[in-house]
Amino acid sequence: MTAGLFSCTTKAQSGASFSSLPVKEFKQAQSASKGLLLDVRTPDECAEGIIEGATMLDYSAPGFMDGIKKLDKDGPIYIYCASGGRSRQTMTRMKGLGFTKVWDLDGGMSAWLEAGQSTVRAGNASKR
Repeated sequence: MTAGLFSCTTKAQSGASFSSLPVKEFKQAQSASKGLLLDVRTPDECAEGIIEGATMLDYSAPGFMDGIKKLDKDGPIYIYCASGGRSRQTMTRMKGLGFTKVWDLDGGMSAWLEAGQSTVRAGNASKR
């Protein structure tokens, strides 16, 4: 049991954090940190609505990883997609690239909408 506690402490001390957060925690953490909110869905999916303040970066686009590599590796990044699969994969890839603070929305946009959270038109967001 002590080893488990030590392991968690070491991870926290290193400053690296990667996890999936439920809607309420995701929203609170992103609001508190003012980190980058990244929507990795397709343009067609984004046209249905995005989380306010999100930057769109299409996971299926040829330049997706080039766009990821241009992001601040030490800044907080909050990722979401439609249901959580692409955002989790993106988080894993970012960890491999040396990013240190990445969280994804557990359940993606589906969970966000199910929790009664609002969206805005995609035209109000920036694209990378």
